[in-house]
Amino acid sequence: MRCTLLTLAAVTTPIVFSGSALAQEGNDVFADGLIAVRQEEHRTAVSIFSGVIAQRPEHARAWYYRGLSREALGDRTGALHDLDRALLLEPGDLNIRLRRAETLVQAERFHEAEADLRVILEAAPTQAIGLHARFTWGQLLVARGDREAALGMYDDLVRLAPTDAKAWCNRGLVRGTLGEHEAAVADLSHALSLDPTLVKAFGGRAQALIALGRTEEACADIVKARELGDASLDEMLLIHCL
Repeated sequence: MRCTLLTLAAVTTPIVFSGSALAQEGNDVFADGLIAVRQEEHRTAVSIFSGVIAQRPEHARAWYYRGLSREALGDRTGALHDLDRALLLEPGDLNIRLRRAETLVQAERFHEAEADLRVILEAAPTQAIGLHARFTWGQLLVARGDREAALGMYDDLVRLAPTDAKAWCNRGLVRGTLGEHEAAVADLSHALSLDPTLVKAFGGRAQALIALGRTEEACADIVKARELGDASLDEMLLIHCL
């Protein structure tokens, strides 16, 4: 069964732009860079933050945000370089460390990513960023093929964040890859009760239902997933539902 895991919204360390945050930085070039990131104008953001860094190489947030924009542009090597510099300047910043861990996972540098995630969990095991680190670690374990360990990580997440739909969804998706189809359906159904728009939960549940021979229910989920914009199940629709 193909498995595509979801991430928590904050796992990718979203950028929150409040008036006070901008005021702290001042109405300067750095603030222009933040606006460019918010508007997903990442080439512009890279150019702006490069100028800030040239003037103020000690500006950790400029390195950090340039790294985010470089990652968005597909420059993972450049992103890791910038995140390394940002963390060197602000070694206690767990958000920078989390983003570096996520980027290291994408680069399949799993051992280094685990080191960063371990630091976060030791510092904030039950805080929001600790939960986000568990999500990232679960994804790392899936990418490395250790789905049993990933299941244990998602068990912890469900216990610590029982109302988070994505925690239930990720656990259900992993259970499906382990052949635990009944349990997968239960988890994914609970995820959808918490968030009826969670498209990957419909797709994952459809695959588990097909494995259980419950094709009619699966087809309803496939149709719903397609209505929500997931075209990846078209082959399943043709094979099982038409």
